[in-house]
Amino acid sequence: MLKTASINVNLLPEVKAEAERVFGYHGLTLPEAVNVFINHACHAGGFPFSLNGAPYTGPESLEALAEAIQLRNDPNAKTYNSVRELFADCLGEDKDDD
Repeated sequence: MLKTASINVNLLPEVKAEAERVFGYHGLTLPEAVNVFINHACHAGGFPFSLNGAPYTGPESLEALAEAIQLRNDPNAKTYNSVRELFADCLGEDKDDD
């Protein structure tokens, strides 16, 4: 019989339930899916997929994006011509001082 090693992973309950649903659809248990992932990563010498995928769009990200869009469309929103001008304003300095 093969010896195995154990790992413990902490997940939010809703994430675990969704992972079990997704992997179950493909006929895999969560531990089997983790084994598939780790084996593929070992064979690939890293992640077996690109990490440059779609940005995370959780509730906080979506809220920040909505705020950014609102500010972009607000004609009264303060704008800056440079990062130096932005920092000068934040620090209460005269932007013409160098």
